[in-house]
Amino acid sequence: MKLREFHYRRPLMYGITAACAALAAGLLVVANVVFGVPMPFPVTTMAILAAIGCYIFPGLAERSYNRWRTKIDDNIPNMIADVAGSVRSGFNITRAMELAADTDYGPLTEQLKIDKVQLSWGLTFEQVMQGQVKRVDSQLAKRTFTSMAQASKSGGNIQDVLDAIQRHTTELHQIEMETKNALRPYISTIYIAVGIFLAISVVLIDSFFTQIFASQAKVGAGGGAIFAGLSGLNLAALKEAFLQMGLMESVFGGLGAGKLGEASFAAGFKHVIALAVLNIVVFTIFVK
Repeated sequence: MKLREFHYRRPLMYGITAACAALAAGLLVVANVVFGVPMPFPVTTMAILAAIGCYIFPGLAERSYNRWRTKIDDNIPNMIADVAGSVRSGFNITRAMELAADTDYGPLTEQLKIDKVQLSWGLTFEQVMQGQVKRVDSQLAKRTFTSMAQASKSGGNIQDVLDAIQRHTTELHQIEMETKNALRPYISTIYIAVGIFLAISVVLIDSFFTQIFASQAKVGAGGGAIFAGLSGLNLAALKEAFLQMGLMESVFGGLGAGKLGEASFAAGFKHVIALAVLNIVVFTIFVK
């Protein structure tokens, strides 16, 4: 089973992932609190990291599916142009689709070969196009193959209809690409925002709070009124708080980046993982 095919079992995949995340977090808490197993970070932080780590597999599956779908969308306009050319040469639309299955359109060719087999089994052209829409599951594919099914069903001058579909499909694809290119800088903005937060955290912890707690230790009980606002706090607790805030920012920022870049929150899991790793690296190396 290919990695991208898990996209079609999303409820099951995410259900198992959520259960694994809860189980991993719970086991870490029990191991630390009950059995005293040492952790490289506080147990709460480790539980958050374990939960995030469980979403690596769904992130890879969504990335694989999105790349596959993008390659199909890139080739749909060329395929429609070739089908229209075949119809113009005298073939009917069903035969034109069968001929298109012998042309290299990247991952789309595999789907066209499935269509060719289904047509040989006696399925109607409309049924085959509906199956194509379900398999590819993209807006461009849905509009294109649904329009082709309607063109075949309605009859008339199919050549002119296919030419119109080809122009419409090309325009839609260009608009989609322009939209992605326009939103791509905002993904960088999210990474920059997380980087700024981490830089400020390092400066605050290593310079400001370290000196504050050092001064508090030197003054002792006599400076209780000056440091009253820090009562009950210590440097370790502040480090944990800043790290957890960074991880939360990574989660929401990463999901937002996925929505901006690929119009899907699920596509943001790879950004969540990357930003979470960045947090751990910074706090491990730079925070003393």
